[in-house]
Amino acid sequence: MEASDESLITDAHRARIGVLSEPFPCVISAVDAQHVRDVLLDADPRYADDTGTAAPYALSILEPRPIGGLPPHIIPRILPGGVLTQSEWTWHRDFKYGEPLIARHQVVDIRERLGGRFGRSVLVIAKTEYRTSAGELVAETAHTVTQFDPSGRGTQE
Repeated sequence: MEASDESLITDAHRARIGVLSEPFPCVISAVDAQHVRDVLLDADPRYADDTGTAAPYALSILEPRPIGGLPPHIIPRILPGGVLTQSEWTWHRDFKYGEPLIARHQVVDIRERLGGRFGRSVLVIAKTEYRTSAGELVAETAHTVTQFDPSGRGTQE
């Protein structure tokens, strides 16, 4: 097998799959929630200031940047370039301004691709769960980051 045919994903990378990060406490403030509503021009009365209920998308304030926003001991950096190629958000219930949540991150899968627009690439799928202090699941997100080497881009036909 030639060096270029060997997988870039090592056993050390695979060992990170399913490992939960340390709990990270987080809170959505009314100011942050209003800022996101203003940016999106959302006038939905369910999320008006007097309701105390945060719009589900306000959780984006807490989200780490999928590319480089999580420590390398959680999300492996296998190739130098990276682009967010997919996000999936699931809400299990409304949450209130100031409600303490606990986030935990983990790698769900790591896959390698040969060819395509970015040449050889690695897909890292990471998940974040947001829970109450009692353990109730409030929301979860999954992000797929495609890592690639800009210098090794394949030719397009």
